[in-house]
Amino acid sequence: MFKGIGPADKVLGVTVLDVKELPAENSVLVLLDYMEMGEGPARNLAKTSEIGAIVWIADLPETGSRECYLSMDLSVEGTVFANTWNGYRVTLDGVTGKVLGTEFTK
Repeated sequence: MFKGIGPADKVLGVTVLDVKELPAENSVLVLLDYMEMGEGPARNLAKTSEIGAIVWIADLPETGSRECYLSMDLSVEGTVFANTWNGYRVTLDGVTGKVLGTEFTK
């Protein structure tokens, strides 16, 4: 839990499934429950500040009707990696949430 944000809490009105702390930045990454976000692509990976303000919401590598993030992790250097419903391993810019690269893994 980071500043009151933990699994089962809500961000943007959506249940948090996973939290990764970015201590050097006083922020966290949150993976939100895509099933609560309605139909269509779900941009369900966000970075929040220590006070809970949204810094960014991650872009998706494609806009397929079911595309969303399923998991996330960080490298030692702080690079953000995430896996999508459509089978992509995505590298994200930790500052902007923009997609830097993708690798199809299915």
